[in-house]
Amino acid sequence: MNKKEVMVFMLYGCRYCDMLKDGLDKNGIRYKGIDVGLDNGVGDIIESTYKCDKYPIVILHETNRSLIWLPETELLPSPNIKIYNTIEQLIKEIKYEVNS
Repeated sequence: MNKKEVMVFMLYGCRYCDMLKDGLDKNGIRYKGIDVGLDNGVGDIIESTYKCDKYPIVILHETNRSLIWLPETELLPSPNIKIYNTIEQLIKEIKYEVNS
């Protein structure tokens, strides 16, 4: 069985983060929420690694791969890095990947 884990890196008070959490909850998608504002070290590492300082940032870990959704980045496109334009699009893509 291919175990899938959704991790959502967010900031307290971020309306987009709240919209994502609400959408995931409504769709029954389990996730681990990590507030980077509580530990700046985590935020610094995530922002440096993915060249993005906007939130939410979502990582889906699977047995054989990881997918990362970013609102923007300086990284070159890759099959594992997806750029989202709206929270609705992000929820739809996460739902598809979790259920496939």
